[in-house]
Amino acid sequence: MREALRRLAALGLVSFVPNRGVRVRTFSHDELREAFLVRAELESLATELATPQMTEGDLAALEEAERQFSQLTLELRDATRAGSVPASLVAEWVHGNHSFHDVIYAVADVPYIERLAKSARRTFFGKAVWAAGENIDRMYEENDLQHRAICAAIAARNAQGARVLAREHVLSSGRMLETILEQVRERGAPDLDL
Repeated sequence: MREALRRLAALGLVSFVPNRGVRVRTFSHDELREAFLVRAELESLATELATPQMTEGDLAALEEAERQFSQLTLELRDATRAGSVPASLVAEWVHGNHSFHDVIYAVADVPYIERLAKSARRTFFGKAVWAAGENIDRMYEENDLQHRAICAAIAARNAQGARVLAREHVLSSGRMLETILEQVRERGAPDLDL
């Protein structure tokens, strides 16, 4: 347990508070924005590197990950409109998003870049963070359409185009998170520990 807590502290996700134990670290708005900027650059680089290496099997795996993410996005959008979003659906949706990007990382075969990017994406994961609020249906749809565009660029072997699309996708996800956090604050919910 101590070793796990030390690792989390090394990642900056928890901090040790004297005589009180361990506390999940709260990230500032600027730190979250920086994490998305870092992730955008790293994921776009991995996407560019993976594009010329994609085999037909890799492309099929990426398209399947996108299909699963698309289905989860539809379910999340429906739940959002109904006003009741189960935490399990949010977790599945986030996992589906990660699965899509993980196919790209596996093909790019850049373990150091992958570790750094995944560390940045862990900065903003949590059911409270991704819980849906009003007026983000369009953003969920846009997120899914961006995955499709990345797939199309990779299938066309357009490495530079795929890189640009991947970068915009991550930055768009950052804007979606900012919108969700603003809505949480407007509803008077306490600040979230991310």
